[in-house]
Amino acid sequence: MNLDDIEVKELTIWKDERGFLFEGLRADDPLYGGVFGQCLVSVVNPGVIKGLHLHHQQTDFTLCARGRVLYVATDGENVRKFLLDTERPRLIKVPPGIWHGYQARGGEAMLIHIMDKTYDPNDTEAKDPFEFGRLWNLEGADTEERDPQELGHWNTEGAE
Repeated sequence: MNLDDIEVKELTIWKDERGFLFEGLRADDPLYGGVFGQCLVSVVNPGVIKGLHLHHQQTDFTLCARGRVLYVATDGENVRKFLLDTERPRLIKVPPGIWHGYQARGGEAMLIHIMDKTYDPNDTEAKDPFEFGRLWNLEGADTEERDPQELGHWNTEGAE
């Protein structure tokens, strides 16, 4: 697999005086292949790195439901980094064959993972998070700040 095969979906926040919500993954999303395996929630303590792993057959969809994480993907030579948080929610789709992991930044974080297969330890390889060098800094991360109002990102109409 190629790092260019990673897909990112910007999520719209629906907000009113009661709070906010955003849809993470829909059956009609173009990036969704229509196959559901399982969903899990991962809570990550501040500064902790989870995962540098890959799956041979499983596709992962990940979003940050609380806090902020640096999400890193690599093929061993090239690296893509994403800052995921609830201020600018995004869904990351990582196909099989790509090393990936994440680190909580600035506090505890909660991630939601949706996979197209149930977890199989025989499908997963893990490495030390520093196996490919210094991946865990923000250098090169997709941290582009955008005005949510410009994107229509914070939407107060039709919130449930």
